[in-house]
Amino acid sequence: MSDFDEEEFMDYETALSADAERQIERLGRADLLIGIPTHRNGRTIPEVLEALSQGIGRYFPNQRVVLMNADGGSSDSTVRHVREAQMPSNVEKLLCTYEGVTGKGTAIRAIFEAAGRLGVRACLVVEARAPGIRPEWVPALVNPVLYGDDLTVGCYHRSAYAMSLCDNLVYPFLRTFFNAGLRDPLAGEFSLSGKLAGTLANCDVWETNVSRFGVNIWMAIYCLVSGYRVSQVDLGYRGEGGGEPGMPLDARFLHTVSTLFRSLTTYRRIWQRDQVPRRAAFRGSRLADEPVPGVECVPILLEAMREGAVRYAGEWEATLSPSVLADVRALLEQPAEAFTFPKDLWAHVALSFAMIFNKGEGDPDKVSEALLPLFYGRTASYIIETREMTPLQREPVVEEIVFEFNKLKAPFVAKWNSYQPWIDDSPIYWLT
Repeated sequence: MSDFDEEEFMDYETALSADAERQIERLGRADLLIGIPTHRNGRTIPEVLEALSQGIGRYFPNQRVVLMNADGGSSDSTVRHVREAQMPSNVEKLLCTYEGVTGKGTAIRAIFEAAGRLGVRACLVVEARAPGIRPEWVPALVNPVLYGDDLTVGCYHRSAYAMSLCDNLVYPFLRTFFNAGLRDPLAGEFSLSGKLAGTLANCDVWETNVSRFGVNIWMAIYCLVSGYRVSQVDLGYRGEGGGEPGMPLDARFLHTVSTLFRSLTTYRRIWQRDQVPRRAAFRGSRLADEPVPGVECVPILLEAMREGAVRYAGEWEATLSPSVLADVRALLEQPAEAFTFPKDLWAHVALSFAMIFNKGEGDPDKVSEALLPLFYGRTASYIIETREMTPLQREPVVEEIVFEFNKLKAPFVAKWNSYQPWIDDSPIYWLT
């Protein structure tokens, strides 16, 4: 019998199509499920499929493996590449178009559902665009789960631009409010137990931004706060993510930040207490620290910040204190070649937006949008400051950012509690 109770899914609509359910019934059981969420990834998915094929054949030749493609209705060659990919003889394919809200999170939910129903020991999720992927990523991520971890998350060697959201906001936020040492909670590649996958698939979050790009940070916080055994592995180099620098509305940023900030309401009684560290041990060896090339985008980011200053002038004025707003406006007067967005000022800005997102009376989505151009400014500053550094050499800079966030926690808590409480915590399910 599977550890997953199928009756749990009766409460919520499934992300699996009727055809996918028939395929799962035919498959019955499996040892390992490898899921790839896709939407028009025909150009990048062959590299991923080749690495997975080698990884399975080399490291898991005796396991019954299901390769699942949860697609969002691609009109290109994505699904054809998966269908025609040569895989070891112990691999069966499950190709489906997921049901529900269009987005990465819904695709991952379909993968989680399938993992639970198949009773797998481990479920590995790999993005369809994973530049630098190697066959060794498969055992590196899967083995910790097979040996008892609930969730194992990748950790990469990436450029300052690629790591900016994590280094400047997400990781300092997790350290400050949840005392959690998960270094890259936004990692696109991760593995989890089949039982945990079934549990996550049944959470009441899939009509929120979790169904889009908020899924990774939601999953990380949920597992850390709920006491699951979380670990991380050093996967080495991974290329730049998708998206163009300086986009006016970057969905990855907006969905991630909205989900991150919403966690303060959901778990407010947890982060206001003194907390023991929530550790995420590294499994396996750490790889060599080497310079990582990045895109040259500082002028683009600074221009996006200046354009945002016009577009979101009202939101900035309503969110930031007069002194912080004055310091932010002064940033706009700096020449590009000498631009710097101080870490302490950035911490004040980020936490001011986190507060108004949860306690303000306006549109929370507009809050995230108004923060985006300021984040672009901080990213430009971060790139300039760490341009000659390797990923390991950047770590002290990140710790300085964490320090600035931590300094503001006590006044943040005091201000938070000055507002009238309006909703109870929900320890299991998130709020829409």
